[in-house]
Amino acid sequence: MKSVAIASGKGGTGKTTLTAVLAWMASRELEVTLADADVEASNLPLALQVHSQTCTAFQGGGKARISEADCSGCGLCQEVCRFEAVLNPGPGVFRVDSLSCEGCGHCVRVCPAGAIEMLPTCIGEACQGQCRTGPIAFGQLGPGQDLSGRLVTEVRRLGLEAAQEKGADLLLIDGPPGTGCPLIAALASTDLVLAVTEPTLSGVHDLDRLAQVAARFRIPVRVVLNKADLAPEGARRLRETCQGQGLPVWAEIPYDPVFAGTLQAMSTDPRLQPRTDSAAWIAAGEVWKALARELDLPAKLAAR
Repeated sequence: MKSVAIASGKGGTGKTTLTAVLAWMASRELEVTLADADVEASNLPLALQVHSQTCTAFQGGGKARISEADCSGCGLCQEVCRFEAVLNPGPGVFRVDSLSCEGCGHCVRVCPAGAIEMLPTCIGEACQGQCRTGPIAFGQLGPGQDLSGRLVTEVRRLGLEAAQEKGADLLLIDGPPGTGCPLIAALASTDLVLAVTEPTLSGVHDLDRLAQVAARFRIPVRVVLNKADLAPEGARRLRETCQGQGLPVWAEIPYDPVFAGTLQAMSTDPRLQPRTDSAAWIAAGEVWKALARELDLPAKLAAR
């Protein structure tokens, strides 16, 4: 089984759109499993109509809790808390603000009365389900929570588990925006990174950062330039950047309202089939053919 991460280095480039389209194309020829690693805004399940989903709570780091009955009122916990999470609402009374607590546990170690304990917290959900193209794994990070990298790792695990059970040929991972810990968790051990970018200054900058991260893991990067016709000068700059860094550009997808309408139809009515005659859809088809050839996937479309 091959695994591909579709990433962008930033949000709004169209990576989820391209992931949905590639999944639809691949599912006509292969067994495909999806993992949506954008746990802060998981949109792939919406685009491909997830159903029969099951979700389990995902436990993150602990939060401190002070037992008022056991607390001696010494205040050492407040002195050592660098996050100012220990409150002192009254004489000799100390409480923990759970929203400010980062779970470092320093207060537990210094408390002479043993009045502080770390309680596990739920930071979100990890989910599995079925969609138009087959099994899908995704996550939902709770508001204000961190540790999204750990939740992405869990989504990856669930996706891999579903792919192995299904005997899938391909695991497509819709990566998170940015180049931080969530992206690193999404890229780990993948066979290829498909970088979706746009003809803007930020597109050039973030593609460069994404390529640097992928290079650290020695993962090859292939580029798709989305909305290529909206800014000719920006597109030229991106082509030069890719040429200078040795990054193959597999396709340039034009802005196409028909393409957007097709995806909307796919997400609202399972009986509707996408329009395959639009310019953007045809360009996306070239991406799928290149991907199948690059990874030597047993897909008939790759030979066309």
